[in-house]
Amino acid sequence: MTSEASPRGAWAGLRVLVLSPVPTWPVTFGNRNRIVQVNRALQREGAQVTLLHYPSDEEWRTRLPRDAMAAMAGQWEAVFHGAVTRPLHTRPAEGPDHSIDEWWDPAIGQMLDWLFKVGRYDALLVNYTWLSKALEHAPPGVLRILDTHDRFSGRRELLAAHGLSAEYFHTTEDQERIALDRADLVWAIKEQEAGFFRTITTRPVRTLLHMEPPAPDAPPRRRDDVLRLGIVGGRNNINATNIRRFLTVADAYLRRTLLPVEIVVAGSVCDLLEGLRLPYLRQLGTVESMDALYDQVDAVLAPLAFSTGLKIKVGEALSRGKPLISHVHAFEGYVPTHPCHECADFEEMMRAVHRLLRDPARLATLAEASRRSVAAAAESIAATIADAGARATELPASIVFVLRFDQARNGSLLLDHVLDAARYASYRAPVALHLSGDPATADVAALRLLAARGRIVVDPASPALPAPVAQALFDDTEPRRARLSDLLAAPHLAAWFAAPPDAAPDRPVRTQIGLAHAGALALDGRLDGRLAALARAFPRFLLLEEAPSRDAAALALAAGAERVAVPLLWRGEESRLLAALRTAPPGGPAAVLAADASAPALLPVLAFLTTALGRQVALFVANPEAGLPNWPQDGPLTVRGEMIALAGLDAAFDPHRWRGRRPAFFVEHGRTSAARPAREVALRSGIAHLRFGEATAPEVVSTAPALSYRAGGVVSTALVLATLDRQAEEAAATGDAAEELGRDAGWARLWSEFGRLLAP
Repeated sequence: MTSEASPRGAWAGLRVLVLSPVPTWPVTFGNRNRIVQVNRALQREGAQVTLLHYPSDEEWRTRLPRDAMAAMAGQWEAVFHGAVTRPLHTRPAEGPDHSIDEWWDPAIGQMLDWLFKVGRYDALLVNYTWLSKALEHAPPGVLRILDTHDRFSGRRELLAAHGLSAEYFHTTEDQERIALDRADLVWAIKEQEAGFFRTITTRPVRTLLHMEPPAPDAPPRRRDDVLRLGIVGGRNNINATNIRRFLTVADAYLRRTLLPVEIVVAGSVCDLLEGLRLPYLRQLGTVESMDALYDQVDAVLAPLAFSTGLKIKVGEALSRGKPLISHVHAFEGYVPTHPCHECADFEEMMRAVHRLLRDPARLATLAEASRRSVAAAAESIAATIADAGARATELPASIVFVLRFDQARNGSLLLDHVLDAARYASYRAPVALHLSGDPATADVAALRLLAARGRIVVDPASPALPAPVAQALFDDTEPRRARLSDLLAAPHLAAWFAAPPDAAPDRPVRTQIGLAHAGALALDGRLDGRLAALARAFPRFLLLEEAPSRDAAALALAAGAERVAVPLLWRGEESRLLAALRTAPPGGPAAVLAADASAPALLPVLAFLTTALGRQVALFVANPEAGLPNWPQDGPLTVRGEMIALAGLDAAFDPHRWRGRRPAFFVEHGRTSAARPAREVALRSGIAHLRFGEATAPEVVSTAPALSYRAGGVVSTALVLATLDRQAEEAAATGDAAEELGRDAGWARLWSEFGRLLAP
């Protein structure tokens, strides 16, 4: 297979996972050679090839061919060998034909799931339609390519028409359609089969011919008076039947003409030609390299009047520049450049042999015709490979998450939100993540988590990626860069903002929906007018919030955005903050979150906590630099300042703070913007939460065991605090709070929104 690579290569920076049911070494069969040449063509175009070998060939059934394993490891960037957990190459279980997945092994799917979990791939290339179920294991955004190798519907009927019983895999058109419809791109090995595939599927079908790179010109073979002709074939009844029929015609022709000819047959087809004895016939059997045949013959014969698929051995002969005499059927899929490539029948092939003997100079003419056929095939192959590379390179219609490098910090609740939302979205559609800013400010471990969620795109204005960052995001492939405005100008499904950009897009936005979570924006300090300018640029914009707030309402009104109630986290299973809160031993302080430590409503609460209850308090405020106010030191509102530790609001969501002791309970004053996630964090961690100072809270608050309270006045707040203080050391009755948040109707709403975006 050849492809004239551009300086950069159509597959530069891309990784492709190739599933093959045959080994790629030794290259003793045509189907192995096909896979090897396709993989090498991808490598020449810049692809990193990972091979997943499902060992279905005979020599792998009872032992491990270690020489083959070592050689294969050197062929590709990575090689995995899957387990075989079912009988191989069985007959149809029901009816005359195989169902399309009858030879499928679930172990292949498990291996693929693992590979896609631990690695990043841009394309999955599956060889043979009977393994097409593998395409269903590719995550969204991975280009799914099916290299059919052959048409398998109608195969049984074809064999029966020539008096042969069905062998190998054969199926029906309806079943073959299922296989093709699983792919994003179908490769047919010759145009005749491509035309048929287009009648049964709406998937794009391209022809990928088989051709090896041209071999260097071999020194001319020393000629004698005998014309030596080579035939190559694998062990199947189609090859054996065609060769026997050809030899019947050749025998009659040679008896009439007494031409000085020797026919040399190589390949495993010799196993099916035992007992065939003719004075001019020599059988080599299976050879380690086909050059063992080609180096000792003057010309090659392709005597196949019927078959399926492409004749790989024809391509091998052409690439070596060997003179070739072929039946017209055997040359299908190649570019004929000489009448000897399109002989109508075996008799005409023998007449062509006769002409070569009369005029040996014709051998050089035929050899030049082979080189012209190779060049013509190479052009077609290059176009098909480039087409697939463009499809794999192009970012698919995705849900694009937008964040800065400095937001990629392990332990950050904002990162937890992005990871969780991206995971949720990835079950529905491809996910991409756009990163901007200074890469040096990111946590490399956090970047690895992001890279596992989807394709990474870096803003071109960002500085060069440090080596650890490039390795975490792109492994050993080329970084993908694009401006956010250019991404939004493409018809992506949605853009989900962890932080709005400083400037509105400078191109019309074609991305269908914009999304942002008010809690996430508040954590980053960006719940402001920048979001309104961004939202107005989108056809639709959804402002998500865990609970209604005046800030979000005003922003939605200014931006014309729709408001949707959605928790900040979906599952939170990877959140370090939640892990710390859930596993830390009890005995910690009361966690109090407020906008201002000097707020009058906060004084009686702190007095009650530190003096009446004697409780340690971790006070988190928006302005910790102002320090603690001068609280009363005597009287009913005495605040014991030595019982209070002051910190910024962001410290309340730092997992390191809570690894020693979990807070006894969370207390919020009002609706401080940056503290919006506090209630959700508390509920998911099984910690009680109280919000006080709310005008809409009930006058009388139930103090029954619960995880969430709202209180208006000082008296109701004190009653709840006294209850929480008594229960602080007891195991919290968490109920199903965390699970209910994961099943929240807001997440279901987003699921349906994504579904509508995907609908044709």
